[in-house]
Amino acid sequence: MHTEQLSATELDFAIAALGECYRRLDAAEITAKELSQEGFALMFKSAYEDITKQH
Repeated sequence: MHTEQLSATELDFAIAALGECYRRLDAAEITAKELSQEGFALMFKSAYEDITKQH
């Protein structure tokens, strides 16, 4: 992700989505290292969509 190309709002959403990803990982009692890059990307996409729907 190229953060310099994001607006301030998009950057806030991305940070919130990362927080949500780690909340989900904690709830599932797994670490980010246990996911593939593709798995984390899918989880991030889902979390980002959830965050943006709320706003």
